[in-house]
Amino acid sequence: MTGRSQLTLVETKLFLRDPTAVFFVLALPIMLLGIFDIITGKSHDTAAQKASMAAFVPAMAMSMCLTMLSLNLLPTTLATYREKGILRRMAASPVHPVNLLLAQLIINLATAVVAAALVLGVGRLVFDTALPDQVPAFLLAFALGAWALFSVGLVVAAVAPGSRAATSIGLSLLFPSLFFGGVFLPKEQLPHTVSVIGDYTPLGATLQALRDSWEGNWPHTQHLLVLAIIGALCSVLAAKLFRWQ
Repeated sequence: MTGRSQLTLVETKLFLRDPTAVFFVLALPIMLLGIFDIITGKSHDTAAQKASMAAFVPAMAMSMCLTMLSLNLLPTTLATYREKGILRRMAASPVHPVNLLLAQLIINLATAVVAAALVLGVGRLVFDTALPDQVPAFLLAFALGAWALFSVGLVVAAVAPGSRAATSIGLSLLFPSLFFGGVFLPKEQLPHTVSVIGDYTPLGATLQALRDSWEGNWPHTQHLLVLAIIGALCSVLAAKLFRWQ
């Protein structure tokens, strides 16, 4: 086993030792499916409205998972390592801290994939949630959404001097993202200005692209471009700003 693989294994064990993180990342999407299943089951919406919600809910649950990982867990973990001097010590050792960054990205991406699989599997078996009609579109939307959101999280990790600052910055980005991204209400129920702003946020673009794939449509080019541009710009910005100490 290579040093990078061993480091990834150790970081995975540390991640799994935090039950709160595992709960929110893996259990929260399933809880959201259950809550919305109860709400929609008792509603008197038309068949078209229920079909729209059937696409919105799983897309929203996956987007929430990616957002929690990228704006909360990832930057807080990396900022904690910087705060405790772990990154500085690793920079002077044969195990370069870049390997730690890669390990954290791998762990968070793997967690996101597991959460997505749970949304698809449990949603289908327990709540009779439909699967995405456009599988290639779904995979592309998920990949671009993960890239954009995690790159934003890396920028937060790059500028935050410690764990408290990372948590504060992450939360200051999280709640506006939830509002403008259309998590609280579907896009069509939002005021026009809020809806337009949400189209240019990583969470809003991810949610809508995933939702389009569920409805059998190819995601709008605008949403895909927004995610690609944010991913590219924030990746470069994080690389320029990141400091080991």
